[in-house]
Amino acid sequence: MPRQAIALVSTSLFALILGACDARPSDPVPTPAVPPTTPAAAAVETTGAIQSGSLSPEGQPLEKPITCREERGDEAAQALVRRCIAVSPATRPPCNVANPCQMIENEIKRGCDFFGPDEKPAECAA
Repeated sequence: MPRQAIALVSTSLFALILGACDARPSDPVPTPAVPPTTPAAAAVETTGAIQSGSLSPEGQPLEKPITCREERGDEAAQALVRRCIAVSPATRPPCNVANPCQMIENEIKRGCDFFGPDEKPAECAA
């Protein structure tokens, strides 16, 4: 094969490879729309920043999660955290006054579910 033919084939092949790198699909693949099942799920889908338990008393999603300290005051929030720490099996439980009270209560329930009916500590009955 003559030298010019090899150069032409090489150049054409190089241009073809570069062109493939810049290729874009003509029609984007549509993603199916799945409707959220709860107001909290809808809030997560629309804002991406709502945490579990971040609903107003009326059940509406909040823009910013309310801390347990803000919701119930420092003394009540600290008492809830103490209960949570006493029963949570997690190595880093969400027992913190900076988390929503609902999150802390969910962790208490989860921890209490590990105990048998006759073994539950007093923190589970409160």
